[in-house]
Amino acid sequence: MMMQSRIKSQQFLWLLLICIATFAIFIDDCKASELSEMLDQDNALNVAKAYRRALLQSNASNQAVKEPGDGISFLRWLPLVLGLVFFFLLAYFVNRKAVQSAKDKEILKILAQSPAPPNFPPMKDVEEVQPDEVKQPELYFFVEEKDRFKMSDLLEAQADLQGHGLCSSLYKVKLKNRNTIFAVKRLKQSPLSFDEYCTIMEKIGKLQHQNLLPLVAYGFTNETKLLVYKFQPQGSLLSQLEKYTEGKRDFPWTTRLSIAVGIARGLDYIYQMCEDQEVISHGNIKLSNILLNEDDIPLISEYGCSKLVDPKKACLFNANGYTAPEKTLSEQSDVFSFGVILLELLTGKIVEKSGLDLPKWVRAMVREEWTGEVFDKEIAKIAKYAFPLLNISLKCVAHLPEDRPTIAEVLEKIEEVANVHDDLSPASTTSIESTPKCLLHSVVPEEWETPGSVR
Repeated sequence: MMMQSRIKSQQFLWLLLICIATFAIFIDDCKASELSEMLDQDNALNVAKAYRRALLQSNASNQAVKEPGDGISFLRWLPLVLGLVFFFLLAYFVNRKAVQSAKDKEILKILAQSPAPPNFPPMKDVEEVQPDEVKQPELYFFVEEKDRFKMSDLLEAQADLQGHGLCSSLYKVKLKNRNTIFAVKRLKQSPLSFDEYCTIMEKIGKLQHQNLLPLVAYGFTNETKLLVYKFQPQGSLLSQLEKYTEGKRDFPWTTRLSIAVGIARGLDYIYQMCEDQEVISHGNIKLSNILLNEDDIPLISEYGCSKLVDPKKACLFNANGYTAPEKTLSEQSDVFSFGVILLELLTGKIVEKSGLDLPKWVRAMVREEWTGEVFDKEIAKIAKYAFPLLNISLKCVAHLPEDRPTIAEVLEKIEEVANVHDDLSPASTTSIESTPKCLLHSVVPEEWETPGSVR
């Protein structure tokens, strides 16, 4: 289109030059006609020879006067000549540019007809996704060969959505021709490359502890990242505590204390195992992420998921009521979240769905010296032995990170409470239930502050 416009402009300039030349010829003819008429007049004057002789001297003077007129006639033609020279030069350069454009167009045409080079993907895509993985997605297992299966088996299996959030979705999956049921977590928009993802998964998969939910396998495709766990039919601590509040199950002090000890041991294992490596904080400790097996043994799930999602995503800190004030991924923030779970076990109040600021509520009860009213009806029966755990939980939810104990210190104190309970005889337990509620100060270890002293 641009080339055609240039050719039309060139044709217009040539037409203009032709018009100017024609006009110049017309002017020249007019001057010739005027000269012829002047000659005819001179012939007429020859008849009057006497008059010509009389005015000969006068004609000589007129000849001298006409010479300046001839100069004026030359100046009148000068602009026309200069204009013609200018237009000829302009036409030359325009024609030269048009020829060069035609050559460029011919070169581009030749290049277009030549074989195109292969289209390589951007370097970022090459790093993040391996082409083989996109075409043939696979599962990488941490179990024995006989318990393994293919990605196609997983994708073809019946899947029931159990829950979804901003960063992931959870499915209950039953494979064909197998009795085992799996829990499959699908991560959304993970920013990790293939190598980064595999490195983290290998590290998580090697962690083996009775209070950590073991990772069965992980998968990677261009669209999503999958984590595969063995399904726990008992569900989460959240569902069991809800059943208790609805009167559908018993939830005695011994079970709650055992669950508290198990969670603390699992968290302690995570941080002790990572001493010589980069620490991966859990970042999402809450009731729904604590699963229970058939023996009510707690299993910490979703460990490592904080490293698999975009750190700018709000889903890292969307668990209202469990998130530490500083909103960071650290051991101190995990201790804070665990402290909230301890308070839930003691009070019977559920934070995850209500959004209740449970630490604030408990502190208010302590300031009003209604400490005995903090516990739910089941824990109130053995309140004397529950007060030390209350004190531990309030230390865990201290506002400042430096005021909180380490998870190792928390585990040590909780095990002391559990050991004291194990030493109790059935008779002593009955006597405790029949005695009036005791003051907190008589049972709290000396090196720990009382709830009444917590600001």
